Amino acid sequence: MEDDHWLTPGGSDVKLDLSRLKGDPAGSDTKYAVALDGSLRTEWIQAWREVQNGTSIGRRYEIDAGAGVVRFSCRDVDGTGMVFEALERLESLVARANEIAAARRAELPRSISAPNALRAR
Repeated sequence: MEDDHWLTPGGSDVKLDLSRLKGDPAGSDTKYAVALDGSLRTEWIQAWREVQNGTSIGRRYEIDAGAGVVRFSCRDVDGTGMVFEALERLESLVARANEIAAARRAELPRSISAPNALRAR
């Protein structure tokens, strides 16, 4: 069967898995790691890097594609409100990377398989 994965809108979107959010105290900061759910394909990683480098807030997040997590830190004195804000911003960055990756998949030329009757000739 032909690989038409890019034809399914949102079929390979990456999402935050907040159920796997972990925080580790580090002095006056807490370092957080949130899992990514979805396929971290090369085109998505490239889109993420573009989004990350295109905004000052994006630089706060460090992706570990091999582990499927994004890490960031928050100062303890800022409280949990800052953590929620950081997660909302991260969610927006991930959504933007999804949009870019989906647009690029849609632009890919589709290969057309010849019907079996034509291949036999």
